Amino acid sequence: MRKSGSSAVREIKARIGIVELVRRWVDLRRAGNRWVGPCPFHQESKPSFSVNEEEGFFYCFGCQAAGDIFDFHSRITGSDFRESLAQLAEEAGVVLEASSAPATERGDLRKNALRMHDFAKEYFRRNLFSEAGADCRAYLEQRGTTPDISEKFELGWSLPGWSGLADALRRAGFNLKQGAESGLLKTGERGSVYDVFRARLIFPVRNTAGRVIAFGGRIIGDEDAAKYINSPDSPLYKKGENLFGLYQARRAIAAKKTAVLTEGYMDTLTLHQFGYDNACAVLGTALTVEQTRRLGNFCSDIELLFDGDAAGRKAALRACTVVLGRGLNCRVVCLPDGEDIDSLLHAQGTQAFEELRRFAPEGLDFCIRSLSAAAPREALDWVKSFLQDVEQPELVSRFASRLCRGLDLDERELRRSLPARSKKPSSAGASAAGRESGGVDKDALDRRIMSFVVRCPQHIPALRDAGAMLLLTQDWALSVWEKTASCAPAYDPDEVLSKLDDKEREFWWRQRVLEEPLRDNQERELADICRKAAAYCAEKQDRACRQAMLGQKDKNAYDPELLKALNESLLRKRTLGSADGQH
Repeated sequence: MRKSGSSAVREIKARIGIVELVRRWVDLRRAGNRWVGPCPFHQESKPSFSVNEEEGFFYCFGCQAAGDIFDFHSRITGSDFRESLAQLAEEAGVVLEASSAPATERGDLRKNALRMHDFAKEYFRRNLFSEAGADCRAYLEQRGTTPDISEKFELGWSLPGWSGLADALRRAGFNLKQGAESGLLKTGERGSVYDVFRARLIFPVRNTAGRVIAFGGRIIGDEDAAKYINSPDSPLYKKGENLFGLYQARRAIAAKKTAVLTEGYMDTLTLHQFGYDNACAVLGTALTVEQTRRLGNFCSDIELLFDGDAAGRKAALRACTVVLGRGLNCRVVCLPDGEDIDSLLHAQGTQAFEELRRFAPEGLDFCIRSLSAAAPREALDWVKSFLQDVEQPELVSRFASRLCRGLDLDERELRRSLPARSKKPSSAGASAAGRESGGVDKDALDRRIMSFVVRCPQHIPALRDAGAMLLLTQDWALSVWEKTASCAPAYDPDEVLSKLDDKEREFWWRQRVLEEPLRDNQERELADICRKAAAYCAEKQDRACRQAMLGQKDKNAYDPELLKALNESLLRKRTLGSADGQH
């Protein structure tokens, strides 16, 4: 039976628990009624990543990442919600109802493309161990690649003919037009299809969810052809957004809090073979912002491996710009002339590489050294461009000071020459976090009330009757109240979350994942908030009565109804206690 909308979401959540999903990437341990572990989305010294299994949500108290299984899957794999929904639905055995014909076609293409890539991976793998793959096996042995590494990265071999994979796909019942759209095949001028990869060592490229989405291929002889070719961009794959080996390295990167980034497939294999299992590689492009953000989901430190020649140093400078501009740390390991990491490790072992790592300069120091040899105008242009590219404005001052000291630039003049950066206005999320200018926490009562509302929405009717909504002064709090209350009487979390904006959801998730769920003192907290609301109403009535009495012309004949109302407010304030009546 096909599922649509919220029913599909609920069915998938019922079949795939959030702890089961998160454990694929995070080492979780139980802590009371929660699960905790190191956050996979930022570097930290103490585990601040918390999973509420009962509620089905996660929250990181360090970087504020939060959400349900779809949010986690989207963030960890780089997919959007629709892609994560489709992937998790397929895993859970939930058949989704198509929303539109174009969407159905795109979904079918993506699903078939994934199936074809899985088929191709197995096809290439079989070729490697067939009689036709003898030369490729000999090449791997000559390069020193062990069977374990070949197995870990599922290396394969493409046959030298023009249509080996195309014929295999046709026999298996796949649509060859979709095979071309997926990047596995090409279409000739007369409409015939042929293989993209022919007579090459094959490297499957996986996304962080573990699905094969592309391939790389290397010639193994002296043919007059490009040494490496990569899959073209497709519905599954954008080479500037993915990294070879990140799937295999993700756990080690998170555990070691550092990634080793290189430029080639074979370099990555060799690094893993020699124990550097936190290594991955760019895919035929210079390091991109999106690739850096992917790595930043697992660590905050990146070791950049580049050749020591002029081209390598230029590439390293460009990579430092991207990494530092995203707020991550990096070090630059420049290899000796004529060496790559593959040849270095096989010839000299890990000791030589460790020596290079030990003296590797920090990223900004490397930039300063490189720019010191450039013309002053070129260095200044680089500095201005780099500072304007820094994502977090708070880091600009730090970088500017170090660059000016290292390059002997006038910092005051440099700052004057930079265009002003617009500051983001304070948002509901800033209020929800309880931070305001000057560090003054002005909405503590709003947060206390809304924390109770989020965790115990069944008490909204009692709070409304007591006038608790009148205590709220912040727009974000009023918004969360109204949206939560509109979901009565069930207050289904999925329904509530569908109404909240991103910052409101962040506040909601934080409260629902808190360690203390208020199970034992709900009534006491409810009574206290209601008492404050009653005191506020009494104070408001008292002020209104006094203001009205001051406005009367005859001071000797006050309105009896005003006097009665004033006495009632005074009695309520006295009963509640003047201390609780201050707001």
